[in-house]
Amino acid sequence: MTFLPVLPAGVLALFIGIIVVVRVANLYRLLTRTAPGRYRYVVLRWSGLTFAALLLALAAFCPGLPGDGDQRPATAESAEYVSDINLFLVVDRSVTSRIPDYGDGEPRMAGIRDDIAALLEEYRGARVGLIGFATEASVNWPLSQDEWSFQAYLKSLSAYALTPYDAFSFIDPTAAAGVLSQQLEVAKANYPKAKNLVFYFGDGAAGTEVEPRPFDVPTDLFAGGAVLGYGTVAGGPIPHSFANGRKNYLGDPATGAIVRSGLDEPRLRSIAEAMDVPYFRREARQSITPVLPAVNSSFMSDTTEPTGSDPLIGRTELYWVFALIAAGLLLVEAILTVREYRRNRMSRTDFTARDALR
Repeated sequence: MTFLPVLPAGVLALFIGIIVVVRVANLYRLLTRTAPGRYRYVVLRWSGLTFAALLLALAAFCPGLPGDGDQRPATAESAEYVSDINLFLVVDRSVTSRIPDYGDGEPRMAGIRDDIAALLEEYRGARVGLIGFATEASVNWPLSQDEWSFQAYLKSLSAYALTPYDAFSFIDPTAAAGVLSQQLEVAKANYPKAKNLVFYFGDGAAGTEVEPRPFDVPTDLFAGGAVLGYGTVAGGPIPHSFANGRKNYLGDPATGAIVRSGLDEPRLRSIAEAMDVPYFRREARQSITPVLPAVNSSFMSDTTEPTGSDPLIGRTELYWVFALIAAGLLLVEAILTVREYRRNRMSRTDFTARDALR
């Protein structure tokens, strides 16, 4: 069994240690308040919830069984099947990705989904990780070679659903820089022979309450990539919600006027310049080929054998097993909690009724 932690192993180990300390303290408090004869019930419930938390922490280590490796030779002319590439996707999931000014009245996110799908076709076999951002950034899909699951996840990729009315004011197009740097460091440690590619998808829109910052990512952590822009300069109003069959748009909290947002190409070009990668404005039905950095012998690691095998190709992911067991334990705890709440409520009702009869 091998492990591909989504965070540094030390951070996850510290998290597990905190879980153990907190849960042990909780057990001591429970036992001091438990009547004799109920110790076993209390300990069993405590064990189930503690075990669920530890299983989720273990799932974050991404355990799996290594495959036999891919035996296809890598060629200098094609990126059809690459096992030594980590594909990092940085996706703007702010409210502006809902604006329907891409292609034939489609939201910008539709173009982002199409281009990501095209990239996956070009880099079949690559490990893929996705970082989403709006006001802040987070890892939405840890680096993994589970291409089948990611394809299903990609179909539902959209702007974040929970958006306050002042969401536009705090959009930060450079919010992902820190998270991306951390993920690139982890990938470099876990896959020293692999090359990292970074693709940034967005419109460059920045909120009025956000201080402009450089997209500071060490360029020695990745070998190439691109910044891709979506939408029109004129832009449009920002869809916020649907009510009574009508679309509502985001308004300015101060004036109530409908907020419009357009493609900010100068900002996207500055992000591309900071990353030392090219910028491309994307239109509907464009080929993804011009965006691709070349995958050839100079791109490969000096220590990578072109005709060798990657033991991570065909790797069987097991994180979902631990997550599924944890979900089952949490479901049992939820059922017991609801049943206990109803029993206590009925007891209080009976007690109140007896008092009334007196």
